[in-house]
Amino acid sequence: MREELSVAVIKRAQTGDNAALTALYEFYRPDVYQYLYYRLGRPQLAEDLMTEVFIRVIEHFPRYQLRSVPFRAWLLQIARNLAIDHMRKMNVRDHVDLDEKMPADIDGPETAVDLNLTGEHLKNALRRLTADQCDVIVLRFVAEMPITQVAQSLNKSESAVKALQARGLEALQKILVLEKVYYDESK
Repeated sequence: MREELSVAVIKRAQTGDNAALTALYEFYRPDVYQYLYYRLGRPQLAEDLMTEVFIRVIEHFPRYQLRSVPFRAWLLQIARNLAIDHMRKMNVRDHVDLDEKMPADIDGPETAVDLNLTGEHLKNALRRLTADQCDVIVLRFVAEMPITQVAQSLNKSESAVKALQARGLEALQKILVLEKVYYDESK
């Protein structure tokens, strides 16, 4: 699980400290981008909405209270709300431009091909889940958030998150088996 940025840095960012805001952005940017990318499937759209997430963070920082919800959960809740708003506006939940590829730091061409194919299969499979199942799977396994934070981000109980996770993983397994995508542990 990924660590949180220190409370001191978050408090300094809340007061408008530019260095703290930059540290906050750099630290949480990958989490926000990955969530939006896997939720929406388009790198450029994920980049655009990621920027909007951090603008909203700055706008709503005065109301954020450290003790109520962990910062990362609050941040990904904002990202989720923006993704939902975008999908409602576009009214095309399942339409995604698959020509764009997510950049990855990789070792060689074989790894690049394997990761790209796996990523494409995963993106396609995630879009076939319910919105709540997709959110839970992405937050739990891509963003590596604990169940408690996922529950806080989605405004659901921990038991509801566990149930969504179980149903989502079961559905993902069925989808990937039907598409004949298997994970090779020997690689």
